[in-house]
Amino acid sequence: MSKSLSTLQRLKLIYKTNQFPWKRHVMVGWDLTGNEYWEMPNPNHPKGRWKRWVQMKEGGDDVGVFSENQLPVQWQAWLRHTRYEPPAIQELVKEQQRLTRLQQKVRQLEVQADEERERLAVAAANEIQEQQQQYRQPLKVEQSQKAEENEDYKKSQEEQQQQQREKEKSAEAGSRPEGQGETFVPGSWSPTASRRR
Repeated sequence: MSKSLSTLQRLKLIYKTNQFPWKRHVMVGWDLTGNEYWEMPNPNHPKGRWKRWVQMKEGGDDVGVFSENQLPVQWQAWLRHTRYEPPAIQELVKEQQRLTRLQQKVRQLEVQADEERERLAVAAANEIQEQQQQYRQPLKVEQSQKAEENEDYKKSQEEQQQQQREKEKSAEAGSRPEGQGETFVPGSWSPTASRRR
């Protein structure tokens, strides 16, 4: 509520907040958004527990319009009878300041978390690229080694085939023994069958 109230507004506030013999309900207080909190004796309750309710600023005179998530926690506790005394305006102001500080800290933490996520994503991407390069290099080396092995194998096969051909040629020609040591190739001998008489 504003500090500069007209005389009529002051009288209205005094009438709302004081209990007179002809008036059953009393306004207990208000919050920072202008919602009014009321209470009145409950004749049906054996212990004399008072009925409590809120009249929302946006709802006008309709008491049925109630948005719990728009009410301060202190006033919610008072409405549920878990708090005996209604909260003071100073308490509500401190709570609002605390919530503002908390929201700023949450925003800072969210920014830090976003930066950390981005940093980790970049690091992961770099690591993946490095691993791909490492896998590609051995693959290229393996491929070149396989190609060399294939060439060596082909050469050795060709040499063996050539040696085989040379042996066949020398065997066909009825060659004589050639060479010495490791290069020794015995001459061919084909026995003739004896004729039987």
